[in-house]
Amino acid sequence: MPSALRAAVGTEPHAPVRPKTGETTITVALPADFIAFCQLHHDVYQQYAHHLVPDPTTAIPAVQHALGDILASWTEALAGHHARAIAWQTLTRHVHRATHHPRCNNISTPAAALFHLAPTEQADTALLHHVIGLDITTTADTLGIEPTTVTSRLHTFARHLNHPTATALRTCWAATVSDTPPHTPAPRHRTRSR
Repeated sequence: MPSALRAAVGTEPHAPVRPKTGETTITVALPADFIAFCQLHHDVYQQYAHHLVPDPTTAIPAVQHALGDILASWTEALAGHHARAIAWQTLTRHVHRATHHPRCNNISTPAAALFHLAPTEQADTALLHHVIGLDITTTADTLGIEPTTVTSRLHTFARHLNHPTATALRTCWAATVSDTPPHTPAPRHRTRSR
């Protein structure tokens, strides 16, 4: 199994669970579509967390806990045909909560500060596309939205960024774009759309 999946869920897809002495071993089988989902999105999720959470030992568990929550509601998420959007909401909830962890010592990354200056949807979209380097289609897939919505959000973000009074936003954005978080794995989808 790829190490990304093992890191994502903390176990093998068919790992035995060690019960109390005298009980039989239980084998937990993860759904194949969930394993594929983790293989597809784990690296991007981890990069997103590393850009927002200053402490890597806090960022990694945030993604693991998010994937655990996604797994717990996987069947319901698939039934609603919004699995990626639900997964993104779950991830961002865990990652933004992790930014307030005591290990972060009230330190903010430039990307985390961006969320105080721009709407969340625009900040997420700009971070995935411009900083992590996902193309329009992959950004849309990650967020669980249409590519046209990604394009619209990016244009709106650019208008806000270029507004004469947006000095703080421009300063924060420049720091976000130039910031390279430690221990960030290489992105899977590096192509950019122009």
